[in-house]
This record gives sequence, structure tokens and C-alpha cells, in this order.
Amino acid sequence: MIVDELLAEGERLCRPCFRLNVEGEVVGYWQGERADRPNAVPPEATELRSIRHIMPIDTGLLERAGLRVRSSTIGFAEVESARGDTGYRFFEADVPISDLQCDGLRLHAAEGKSFPPFEAVCLYGGECVAAWLKNLGLERHEYEKAASEPEAVGYFDAYAARSPIYRGDVDVVVGGWHQCWPDDEFYMPLEMRLAVLTLRDSEPWYEL
Repeated sequence: MIVDELLAEGERLCRPCFRLNVEGEVVGYWQGERADRPNAVPPEATELRSIRHIMPIDTGLLERAGLRVRSSTIGFAEVESARGDTGYRFFEADVPISDLQCDGLRLHAAEGKSFPPFEAVCLYGGECVAAWLKNLGLERHEYEKAASEPEAVGYFDAYAARSPIYRGDVDVVVGGWHQCWPDDEFYMPLEMRLAVLTLRDSEPWYEL
């Protein structure tokens, strides 16, 4: 196995995605306040202290990225309970994004390819990847033990150059491969599909 072979497997596993920033046709909004879901907590909501909308997004992008969604828009918000705990709420609506009234930053989409992280190529790459790991005395799920190998270091460098998380020109990613975070005990399985990853104003990152 050489780095080029590992990268070729990564290219084969690329998934469609959309990279959102502030140029082009509106497909979502970053923060701000929605007319249909104001940030103000209604008086009857005694368990909530505050609501802060993070973003609504056109679900047509999710469908084009291979995810099935029944509503026209989805959104999520950060909420603080009366006890001071922070949590998150997910919303669906049949209102097209073009009809949604929101004063947040307008987001626009550019189609792209999502290059898989090293963990994904170890788990789901072809037989050449399995053979390389086996030659190291490792199984596919033992990607952490292979991370210091020269081929893995070369792959990490290529991933960093292609991944929006290491660039400053993307605000939100819709679809594609999910990230393995430092606190994760394992890479989430293939069935767990990334819907939205926010990069603007990070940290924190929001992952749906």
C-alpha cells in the first residue's frame, strides 16, 4: 500500500455534499430570528429561559445529498431551561425557504464532494485497504493504531487540504461524510448520515 492507493480509495468513497457560504441563491439562514418561531420565550413556557435559533435550511439540499426528508425546511435551536441547562431542539416545517421570514445571515450553496476521513476509508475502503491493515496486524476498526503509519500521515495531509473544516471559506456543510471528533470513542457507523455541520463562528460546531 502506498499513499496514492489510499487516496484513490478515498476518491472512490467520496459523497455528494453542499458547501454553504454567503454568495448565491438563498438556501438557508445563519442565526437571526424567524418570524414564525421568535426567539422570545412565551410567558406560558415556564420551563424555558431562552431560545436561540441556529439555522433553518432547505431540505431540497438534503435530498440531493442522498438523504430523505419529508418537510420543506428543517431547523434547530439552542434552548436554555429554567434550571440553566442547555439543550437543542429540531424543527420541521412545510414552508419553502423562499417564503421563510428570517433576519439572519443568508446562506447559499455550492455543490461539492465530501472526501472521507481516515477512519471511514479504513472501515469502508476496498480489499487493498483491508490487506494493508492486515499486514500491520490490524483489523478495519483498529484505525487509531494505524494512524501513525506513513501512508496514514499522507492521507491525513490530503484530507486536511480537502476538508472544509480546515478551511476558512465555508460556513456550513450539508451532507457528506461525518467527522470523528477527539472525544468520540469510535467512528459512527455508515448508517449515521451527516445532515448538517456548521463551521461559521466555531467553536462550537453544530452537527446534525
